[in-house]
Parts: sequence; structure tokens; C-alpha cells
Amino acid sequence: MNIPNRLTMARMFLIPVYVALVFIEVGTFKYFNDFLAVVVFGVAAFTDFLDGKLARKWNMVTDFGKLFDSAADKLLCGSALILLVYVFSDVVDPPFADEAAHAFIITLTVFVVLIICRELFMTAFRSVAASRNIIIAADMPGKIKAAAQMFGIVVIMAAPDFMQIGLARASDALVTVSRVLFIVGFALLALGAVMAVVSCVLYIVKYPGVLSEKAERISETTHSDESSEEKK
Repeated sequence: MNIPNRLTMARMFLIPVYVALVFIEVGTFKYFNDFLAVVVFGVAAFTDFLDGKLARKWNMVTDFGKLFDSAADKLLCGSALILLVYVFSDVVDPPFADEAAHAFIITLTVFVVLIICRELFMTAFRSVAASRNIIIAADMPGKIKAAAQMFGIVVIMAAPDFMQIGLARASDALVTVSRVLFIVGFALLALGAVMAVVSCVLYIVKYPGVLSEKAERISETTHSDESSEEKK
């Protein structure tokens, strides 16, 4: 296994570490467990950038890398997004009033569902496109979605520990920092959710042949003709 593929596998192995850190809130560890989770997430996200760059630079692009790099990226982001709902619902009450906290949780959950559903749809969309020899290049809304999603996750995950420390020390300043981080992270995820929908719609409009039954019938007819020629 080459180095880029090892980095991809390392990213997958970091996912359970990240998840465990979020849930481990014992004693004084609860004051910095989310900080550590953010570091692990950041390292894992960096491997996503590094493995692709090295694979192209060293001409080590493999079928394994193409498949597992995408899978590892979606597993990492999907896990982080789902955990955000837990983190948000668990610690959002002290910085905000009950009504605001409830609204934040519901809206954040909708954002997470939209982003995850978009990722699953695009995985299927790209698979069908590949089977029809259609190359789908990443568009700007998709890149904005990815960046906003990543930074939104990091910002929100950094907020709980500021709040925990602020409450323990009766520091209004740290609680305010936590509140600001929640709002900034929430805004970034809102942007990510909007760009997820926009990019998905643009892909469908730009590549109508992917979802066309006519194209599928033409492909089947072509394969049938090729088989007939081979038999002759």
C-alpha cells in the first residue's frame, strides 16, 4: 500500500478516535475533550488534502485510492455532522434561552440531513455518470459547501469547552465566546446546506444525461449491438 493510500486509511481510523473524544466527558477531561476532538478532526481533514496531492504528484493514483478516499471523506464529515447535533443539543441550553436553543437544534438537524442526503445522492449520481463515461468536475458551489462545512464543524466543536470552562469559573466572557462560536459555526453550516442544495441542482441541470432513461436505453442498445458483432 502506497503512502497516499495509507493516509486515506489513517483518516478512517481517526474517525472512531474523534467520536470517542466527543463522548468522553469525565472529570477535568470534559474541559478539553472537544478541543482534542477538533485537533483530531483537523488532522484527519488535512490527510484528505494531502493524500490526493501526493497521489497526483507521485503518480500513485489507484482504484483503491479513488474509492476509499471518497468513502473516508464522507465517513469523516458524516460522523462529524451527526455528532454536531448531539453536541449542540447537549450544551446549547446554557448560552441560549430554551426557545432559541430548541430552534437552533431543529434547524441544525435540518442542515445536517440536507448535507448528508446531498452527499449520498451525489455519490450515486457520480457512479451513474462514470458508468456512462461522463466526467463530472467539481463546481464552485460544491467547493464552498465543503469549506463551509469543514470550518463550521471545527468552530462549533470548539465552543462547548469554552462554555464548560466559563460556567466552572463563572466567566461571562468565556460563555460569550462560546455563544459567538455557536452562532458563527451555525452560519457556516447554513451556508454549507444552501450550497449543498444549489450545487446538487446545478449538477443535475448541467449533466441531464446522467438521469436520462433515454441515455440508458441507448447504452443498452449499443452494448447489445456490440455483443451481436462479437458473436458474428
